[in-house]
Amino acid sequence: MEIKLAESNVNNSVKLEGSLTVERAAELKSVLVESLSRMDRLHLVFENVTEVDISFLQLLCAAHHTAARKKKKLTLDGHRPELLRSAVAEAGFVRQEGCAIDVREICIWKEGWS
Repeated sequence: MEIKLAESNVNNSVKLEGSLTVERAAELKSVLVESLSRMDRLHLVFENVTEVDISFLQLLCAAHHTAARKKKKLTLDGHRPELLRSAVAEAGFVRQEGCAIDVREICIWKEGWS
């Protein structure tokens, strides 16, 4: 997986590519933690995703919770590769309502997965 951080005045984004699995979990966690510590808004972009597992989905959820607690915003690109959409659906992450911390109704699992 290649992780690219692209900062600009308009959008702070991290591009995720390749295998998004437990083998890369530590690397991804590090990038998300650092990015959220420096930015108030973080946008994740997915390109050329070849593999996704539940560890990646759990990291996304944890990053979103961290952002919400810190009053920051984590968003996902509207283009979501089929592999990612399938993994989200198969793991049961798609939601109609957000979790308990989702007081602003910003849950990343609520839309764009079908």
